[in-house]
Amino acid sequence: MSMAMTDEDILDRVTTIIEEITDIPKTELLPGKSLTEDLEVDSLTKIELAVTIQDEFDIEVEDEKLKELKTVQDIVDLVRSARLATAS
Repeated sequence: MSMAMTDEDILDRVTTIIEEITDIPKTELLPGKSLTEDLEVDSLTKIELAVTIQDEFDIEVEDEKLKELKTVQDIVDLVRSARLATAS
């Protein structure tokens, strides 16, 4: 995967993954949407999302960071910062 991904690229991939796992239409997966309140993603699904996202973007995410993921944008930000950390 190219290192020069924009936030839009990351958002597109993240929302595709969320859609594949949860069957929530991509059109509803806006950056500010709460994973648990708006999208009703449970803790097991969050773990599945995290594992898939780590594999897809070839990043490592600590458990503490996973607990901080509240919105779709939080996932995008996490992926961006993790990719920057591995690129340097």
